[in-house]
Amino acid sequence: MDGVNIDIGFFITVIIGIAILIGLIVLITSIVSTKKKGGISNRAMLEERLKQQLTENNRMQQELKQINSMDNLFFASMIRLTSRLHAADIAKEITGLLMNYLDAEQVAVFLADERGERLRIVDQHGIRDDLKTQIVYEVNSEQRRGKVGFSFLEKHPITKRDVVIGVQEPYAVFNPDICYPVFYQERRFGVIAIVRHQDLEERERNMLGVISAIAGITLNNTRTVHADPLTQLYNIGYFRERLDVELQHARGHQKCLSIAIVDLDNFKMYNDSYGHQAGDLLLMRLAQIFINHFDTEEIIARYGGDEFIVMFPGILKNDALRIMGHLLEALQKYDFASAQKVRVTFSAGISTFPDDALNATELIRYADQALYAAKRAGRNTVKMYSSTLAKI
Repeated sequence: MDGVNIDIGFFITVIIGIAILIGLIVLITSIVSTKKKGGISNRAMLEERLKQQLTENNRMQQELKQINSMDNLFFASMIRLTSRLHAADIAKEITGLLMNYLDAEQVAVFLADERGERLRIVDQHGIRDDLKTQIVYEVNSEQRRGKVGFSFLEKHPITKRDVVIGVQEPYAVFNPDICYPVFYQERRFGVIAIVRHQDLEERERNMLGVISAIAGITLNNTRTVHADPLTQLYNIGYFRERLDVELQHARGHQKCLSIAIVDLDNFKMYNDSYGHQAGDLLLMRLAQIFINHFDTEEIIARYGGDEFIVMFPGILKNDALRIMGHLLEALQKYDFASAQKVRVTFSAGISTFPDDALNATELIRYADQALYAAKRAGRNTVKMYSSTLAKI
């Protein structure tokens, strides 16, 4: 960021200073020369020009102060951006920053799902609320990839002057003119998409490049903070934070939300038979299976040890039961210790807002009670919470 500050602030300061100095030297020299020749009319004209030059110099100094002020605000925003720990907060900071610095009609920050297949709006300005959930770009579909998906896939910015051959926009309500990918090294996170009439000036391109680069670093750090070191799923701390947010959304929109707690069956026996290293490899492989099984809206985290926890926003209890049942069936296709043909099963318990609980603590506790009911029923099954379980 220091490099950008030098390029913009220092460079402009030097140029303006040189221009002012040269103008003054020329005019003063001319006035002195005129005085020596005794030219009264020419002297008056030159004095008038000097006044005009001084007025212009004052105007340029005011512009310079404004630019420096904007630079200070820009870097203050950069500091705030790097301090964010949640993807939604990072996206909101980016949107606010760009609306302050760009003459844009619409700004949207898209973030990818866990598999990097779909890009959804996390924060935006200028797009109707009822359209936010409908604008989804699918990276693997040529018909629904658009410029946003192309920029994400290629990790390459797109501006108004670029012609992207073969890319069609899938949405009439949103047709971005400018797309800047957000990534860090090989890891892609999303795209900043902008609608505006004018192409970017060099200063604006530099600014967008800095914002997208810093956003990539910040999102990478955020993911590291929120990830379980072994499985790379979310950790339970982040899951609880997201659960509070999603419950608030469910209350406000009168929607349901289900969670499932998953516990592997006989995991201790597996560790004792094949060693703790094999147990770790099993957990890592299961995490990947879980990621591939659940939809992008569903959030999965490692609860601790051999336990996992899944959040189903907008999903009824019976539907969550069906999804978990399909996962249990799918595990029968895998050999987790091929020489011994080991099969892995799990027990799971499900609870739902608002039918079973009205807050996160109760929701987790009731799912845990349903899990123990599944264990008592012989394992390798999924149970839903009901009021009768509390009496057992």
